[in-house]
Amino acid sequence: MSDWFEQLATAIKRDGTAVIVTVIAVGGSVPREVGATLVVAAGGSCGTIGGGNLEYTCIRDAREMLSQNHPRVCKQVSLGPGLGQCCGGRVELLLERVSAETDWYLELSAAYQADKSRWLCRSVKNTDTLVASADQLTNIFSSPRYEIEKMMYEAVSVVHDDNTRWFYQPLAIPKPAVMVYGAGHVGQAVISQLSLLDCQVTLLDHREEWLHLQPDIEITRVLTDTPEDDAVNAPNDAVHIVMTHSHALDFEICHALLKKAQFGWLGLIGSDSKRQTFINRLKQRGLSQSVIDRLRCPIGNLQLESSQPALISLSLAAELVLNWEQEAKMHTGVVQLSGS
Repeated sequence: MSDWFEQLATAIKRDGTAVIVTVIAVGGSVPREVGATLVVAAGGSCGTIGGGNLEYTCIRDAREMLSQNHPRVCKQVSLGPGLGQCCGGRVELLLERVSAETDWYLELSAAYQADKSRWLCRSVKNTDTLVASADQLTNIFSSPRYEIEKMMYEAVSVVHDDNTRWFYQPLAIPKPAVMVYGAGHVGQAVISQLSLLDCQVTLLDHREEWLHLQPDIEITRVLTDTPEDDAVNAPNDAVHIVMTHSHALDFEICHALLKKAQFGWLGLIGSDSKRQTFINRLKQRGLSQSVIDRLRCPIGNLQLESSQPALISLSLAAELVLNWEQEAKMHTGVVQLSGS
């Protein structure tokens, strides 16, 4: 979802005009979440709102809008037999025709190159549109700052006091930072799997040749003999995955992070016996049990018996996504703002 504007900009640069289809509300069983987008242009489409007949009909409608002067359309779709789908849920969609001359597109283009802390605010019932910063939202809607913080992580529908509905879509959602310590076989499988997710990955190792075994994967590579120092200097909400060639080095990284206590998630590859050994040593270093409990070891789905790197990485990625979704639920929700 966070690259929706880049997809739109690419289509407009190529074709001059595009229609962006956005999921703005859902009910029941649906294929995609609020904020999912599909960009349709003469040269093709990118993104997805779930595929199937839902997407097919939206592409058809969007192509009709490309040749007509209908700037914005809101439609509700039931995912039942009439659509040839049996999800049974409901989806509300916003379709908008956008060109290189569209005012809000020009404003967001400038913000995308500089400060991405902007929201595209669109009325659900008419063509009113506002591009706003966090400060502007606070001033215009008299919204407490904590509500603005919620809106940083997910697109939301907002119901105002006058019962008007607006859809607020952040230009860029913060991407989780993931630090992978160790570029060995499992580390290579992990970065390959994480490259499919919406996160910023840093791979750290002291072997330069191992850092570049997969040059086509776009990640940050750090050549270091002291990864424990890099761990301490990482963003406070970063995820840390420890799987170096050395158990001693693994321990120093884990100890440095647990002592710092400011990190998003800490996972250590290994067995139950490795975990117990680390627990004993961490206690000897003076760390409390409550701090040590933040260390996740083993990592991934413990019901899997296979130690194949591909399966370990797949299981780990699923665990991280579940953790991110749980964190997102703490930040998001339908926001009630006063004023209009």
